[in-house]
Amino acid sequence: MTEEELEVAADRHAKRRSRFQLEGMSPEDAWELAEKMFDRDLDPQDDRRLCFECQNYNDKTTHCMFYKDAVGKTWRPLRFILQRCDEFKLRGKK
Repeated sequence: MTEEELEVAADRHAKRRSRFQLEGMSPEDAWELAEKMFDRDLDPQDDRRLCFECQNYNDKTTHCMFYKDAVGKTWRPLRFILQRCDEFKLRGKK
């Protein structure tokens, strides 16, 4: 990684930690998850994502707006667990 790329990664890491802590994570857990995401970002084969990063995730209800259970209620995902999802749509991308 170049020095510029490291600066961008460090800034992203700090922003992620801050956001996770705002969402109620301890500083230690926020650091650990930001580290996992850093490693994921470096590996082009790693396609795991967080529900928290997805357009289908509703911040207010903390539910996935795509997946519904058998009676039609939206699913409450494990929003801070890296996982694979066929319906993932990165926030901020059209």
